[in-house]
Amino acid sequence: MMVALIFGVFVLVLLIGCPIAIALLLGGIVPIMALTDIPLGIVVQRLFSSANSYSMMAVPFFILAGNLMDTGGVSKRLVNLARSLVGWLPGGLAVVSFLACAFFGAISGSAPATVAAIGSIMIPSMKEDGYPMPFILATIASGGWLGVIVPPSIPMVLYCISVGSVAITDVFLGGFIPGFLLAGGMSVYAVLWGRKHMRHATRKFSIHEVGRSFVDALWALGMPIIILGGIYLGIFTPTEAAVVAVAYGLLVSTLIYHQLSLKGLMQIIRRTVITTNICMFIVLSSTVFAAIMTREQIPVIVGNAIMSVASNRLMFYLLVTLLLLFVGTFMETIPAIMILAPILTPMLGAYGINPVSFGVIMVITLGIGMLTPPVGINLYTAVSLCGEKVERVINRHLFAYIGCALVVLALLIGFEGIIMFLPNLLR
Repeated sequence: MMVALIFGVFVLVLLIGCPIAIALLLGGIVPIMALTDIPLGIVVQRLFSSANSYSMMAVPFFILAGNLMDTGGVSKRLVNLARSLVGWLPGGLAVVSFLACAFFGAISGSAPATVAAIGSIMIPSMKEDGYPMPFILATIASGGWLGVIVPPSIPMVLYCISVGSVAITDVFLGGFIPGFLLAGGMSVYAVLWGRKHMRHATRKFSIHEVGRSFVDALWALGMPIIILGGIYLGIFTPTEAAVVAVAYGLLVSTLIYHQLSLKGLMQIIRRTVITTNICMFIVLSSTVFAAIMTREQIPVIVGNAIMSVASNRLMFYLLVTLLLLFVGTFMETIPAIMILAPILTPMLGAYGINPVSFGVIMVITLGIGMLTPPVGINLYTAVSLCGEKVERVINRHLFAYIGCALVVLALLIGFEGIIMFLPNLLR
């Protein structure tokens, strides 16, 4: 009865069009009020105790740092650097988009922010070079997904918080190689397509242009180097790194690039507050929903069901991947991680799976949901940049990019050492 009420309320609230945070909160509170004698004061205490997390403080600061660097002219310089490096390839502007998204993802940690920052520059450039709009939109939406895989990544931070026993530093390190493998895999499709359809758009390689673009982007590239280097060398924690990122972004945007005014700073702070409130509301609502599920032993039931079917590591990954792909089609990455990570991670020991590599694979798999309707936040962000309908971005190019991502995902599952190489090397 309790389980039916939990998921019944959750699904019903979603179907009537309420935000995911409201659905999670009501899915937890309504069963508590109807079928238990737990005081609502306990629920409120749970919400506040969940927010009272030192690691959670990293989230708003990383969001603010990404907004500062975006408005401060960083995205344009990263695009110019990427264009000088790979713009000469067939379909080169698509490869530029992926490389620029990977660079910017190492600053912002957010997929929608990456789509908006890089897309606002690349969409006009690709249109000018004659790329078809369906290809452009699919490329920008898929490239923005790298923003949650290349560290620092907000979903990775929340995975570590929800699990509690995994170091954020290790998961960040684990995401580096997979992030660039994904960028490389999607670039292969773009180059093959470009050789057939866009040879006229290819430009010549110039070492002089590479050098000039590199010098111009040096301060932009300094942020991930200083922040991630400081974390891995033990100079500061991920939360302290987020604060350093804000200070660095403010310095670069105002004193070096001179592209941030006081009015612009106020707009950035306002945008950051709104984004942080949305993110934190989802996270805190997820803790209430997860708490009532734990009380009803739903994680144990799900775990026993999976373990009764999955006889080995690969079978476990197959079932979990299908589950995460399905969940990603209708639920955003952050609430999905907050709900599913505590359910799935207790089973990892039985299959000899490292929780660090599982966290990276979980973020990648759920991230594919950013490219699939009806949620598909990257799709809606991409089309909002040019006033197109979302149907234009759902095309064969998008499915080809998703196919490339699934191939890389299968490679990572089969060879866990790819993810664990950097964490083991720098431990």
